[in-house]
Amino acid sequence: MSRRVFILGLVIVGLLVFSLYRAKYGAKDTAAELMAVEAQIEDAHHEKALLETELSHMSRREWIEEYARNELGMAPPRPEQMANERDLDALVGVPADPATAADQSSAEAPE
Repeated sequence: MSRRVFILGLVIVGLLVFSLYRAKYGAKDTAAELMAVEAQIEDAHHEKALLETELSHMSRREWIEEYARNELGMAPPRPEQMANERDLDALVGVPADPATAADQSSAEAPE
């Protein structure tokens, strides 16, 4: 019986050594994955800082005005382009009453 106990002990020790070996390499794989994730986080922080810098630059009034002039062909309004509220009816016409417009469109629709 002593021989059976010895062989069982060797099998158990072998299983423990194998388990330790797998755990060791599993820990190495996990550490490598952790380092990769940490590198991605660091890259994301750098990208965030870059984007915040770009946002602060592009939200400046001077940059927006320059972009509007150069890229969009926009300019500040000239005095003749300005209108008062009381002049709007003469410029664009009197607004139609929505109820009247709906009645006219339903009367004009063929049945």
